Amino acid sequence: LVWLTFYKVPQDFPRMPRASWPSRCGIAPQLLCVWLSAFLLAQKACYVNSCTTIGVTAKASSDGSTMVTHTADCAQCDSRVAYIPARDWPAGTKRPIYKAKLDYPREISNRSETYRPVGGQQTPIPSGYIPEVEHTFGYWEAIYGYLNEHGLGLGETTSAANFPVSRTNLTALFWIRPLTQVVMERCRTARCAVDTMGSLAETYGFYGEDPGASGAGECLILADGREVWVFEITGDPTGKSAFWAAARVQDGHVVASANNFVIREINCDDTENFRCSTDLLARAQKAGVWDGKGAFDWMGVMAPDIRAFSYTPGYAPIPMYTTARLWRLFSRVSPSSGVMLTDNQYALPFSVHADAPLTHRQLMDLYRDHYEGTKIDLTLGPLAGPFGSPNRMEGGLGLKVLGGQFARSLSLPRTSYALVIQSFIEKHAGALDKMWFASDAPASSVFVPFYTNVSGFSSSYRIGQMAEYDDRSAWWVFDFVANWMDLNYRLMSIDVKAKIATLQDLIDEHREPMEATASKLLASGQTRQALERLADFQTDLQERVVDTWRKFGHFLIMKYNDGHLNYPTVAAQIGYPGWWLQTFNVDSNIRPKWGQPSATAPSFFELYGPGPFEHMLPQVNMAASAVYNGVSAPLAWVSAAGVWGIAVQYVAV
Repeated sequence: LVWLTFYKVPQDFPRMPRASWPSRCGIAPQLLCVWLSAFLLAQKACYVNSCTTIGVTAKASSDGSTMVTHTADCAQCDSRVAYIPARDWPAGTKRPIYKAKLDYPREISNRSETYRPVGGQQTPIPSGYIPEVEHTFGYWEAIYGYLNEHGLGLGETTSAANFPVSRTNLTALFWIRPLTQVVMERCRTARCAVDTMGSLAETYGFYGEDPGASGAGECLILADGREVWVFEITGDPTGKSAFWAAARVQDGHVVASANNFVIREINCDDTENFRCSTDLLARAQKAGVWDGKGAFDWMGVMAPDIRAFSYTPGYAPIPMYTTARLWRLFSRVSPSSGVMLTDNQYALPFSVHADAPLTHRQLMDLYRDHYEGTKIDLTLGPLAGPFGSPNRMEGGLGLKVLGGQFARSLSLPRTSYALVIQSFIEKHAGALDKMWFASDAPASSVFVPFYTNVSGFSSSYRIGQMAEYDDRSAWWVFDFVANWMDLNYRLMSIDVKAKIATLQDLIDEHREPMEATASKLLASGQTRQALERLADFQTDLQERVVDTWRKFGHFLIMKYNDGHLNYPTVAAQIGYPGWWLQTFNVDSNIRPKWGQPSATAPSFFELYGPGPFEHMLPQVNMAASAVYNGVSAPLAWVSAAGVWGIAVQYVAV
């Protein structure tokens, strides 16, 4: 725009050779244009760790467990799993708290074998300390503390909030990771976790995981086998304390959060269903974000309106980045609730009643969703490429200039891992608390169990980093297949989904008798024997899954090599789907052509389906097709085909 303001286009511009532009334009406009382009390109998208978390109450689950989930949708995060053993501490011990760090190595310490220093790594200097308690519980963690020995579990999502705390001269001690670690070490219940985190944040100060308003808040969903609570927190104007609130989820309901606060009207006097930071209403009024009138709407007061808020600085608002995920989750677990797709976060419910009890496998599948079969199906349209990839590349100058957006699914290329946590209040046979963990994107990964109180697990889940390929690492093994699928997602996803189902069935088939045996041993007081057997079982199972997936990846390399289908026979041609070629008006002219925007699919898509391996009707006269720029109007012979137009579909191997 600046360049066009100062530069007068020559009258013969349309006919002017590009080589003559510099001599005709002069050097100043060129330099200005170069500067402007460089400035825009430098404004890279800084996606905060935009995760998705779900909570399922005991009466909404098929086996009476509470379940909570999490995806670590973080492009640079350290995806290693760590077990933190229980410990006793001498009186006067201080617990260190470290500054925010999520990339590898997220921690260097002696707390876990995962974190032991290698290659000259040095333990960082803590930001500060808090008094340690006499005894801390054992728990599983990755980026956050997730599940402790008493069945307290949680999921996380970073949320936009109105009180970002500056990192310059930072005085606040806590961010969300150490808060989750401390409650795993000290709490048995979700209520204890809510109160403990709130008290620590108010006393020592809280700052967001990511700089700026986009990462200033946090939402945790906590479950303990009996209850599910939502805990939301942000900094305060002083930078030395915190605002927070928590709400209990009604039994029989499912709750979800996706990068925005979800708690609405709260009653701080009703401590059975709500918890609040000290003098919340008075402090909010003093901070100028609440007028003191009517009910206190936590989301309305503490979070920006995402319809007008730029989640990524320099880019247009993308409200459906949040609302589409919530709509999809609620519409799948509770179709009767009638939740509609909207860009208005205030129109969505806090939770919905589950139409039918949910299993752990159903929750896993929710995280493999790309809106398939809906009006925002990511496997359809030109952005999905010829073979229906649901993966979209984020950032870039184009989105900044156009101010556009596309649907954001639950499974992303940048997902570091996903997990489902089950906690049981009644430890009947086989009811063992566990964390199901899937490395990389859940759409192309397998969830394996990690049991509470069991420290032994496969080394493939404790090694690996994103800056160095290592096929011993579970993350790299699953990440490779996820990336390879983009060569031909539509066909390869058939192989991948079948392999996932086979392995998940195999895991359930083997774990059920093992869990029943372990439960009997625990009930009879043979705790050591039970835990040893569970450790051996989960280690062997995890290694078998990773080894199987590694070999499966090698098979996919062969099967789809060089753009052919090489199994069961070699070099079977696949070709581009007809609709894709039609979109770009492929004909005898071999010069590049460009598709034009259209609100309707090409006629070949309607007639032959998404492909590949379409079948041609023998009576179709191709000369009847009038195509302009690859997008054709409805053709007379299509409607004349009648039922054939519906029946003709592709056959995928």
